[in-house]
Amino acid sequence: MKKLSILPAAALLGLLFLQANPKPEADTLLALHPEAPALPTDVKAIVQQKCYGCHNADSKNEKGKAKLDWDALEAAKKAKSLATMGKITEALEEGSMPPARFLESNPDKKLTTEEVATLMQWSTGKKKKE
Repeated sequence: MKKLSILPAAALLGLLFLQANPKPEADTLLALHPEAPALPTDVKAIVQQKCYGCHNADSKNEKGKAKLDWDALEAAKKAKSLATMGKITEALEEGSMPPARFLESNPDKKLTTEEVATLMQWSTGKKKKE
């Protein structure tokens, strides 16, 4: 009979031991989501110069930040990131970004052919041809 009472006590002791071991904390979002696509340096430079003004969490452009928030993209899980990258590809193919109305007052934000090609290569996952 005593042997049967030892089993639940040992199980309880084991559970307490497992709870006492702290789980390692992730230092970065990349550690949390290693599969999330990080922005390459050349893409990040284009985004900072041409896109980030409207597409970030602090933007006054409500429509722009609702459609795409670059900060959230880098922190998102893989499935959401890939879906967003597909939308970026569509916008680039249509030539709808940046919008013509925006470019009237900000012609310096127009994407060059090379910048579009760089963004397309990144958003479609294709490697650059060298």
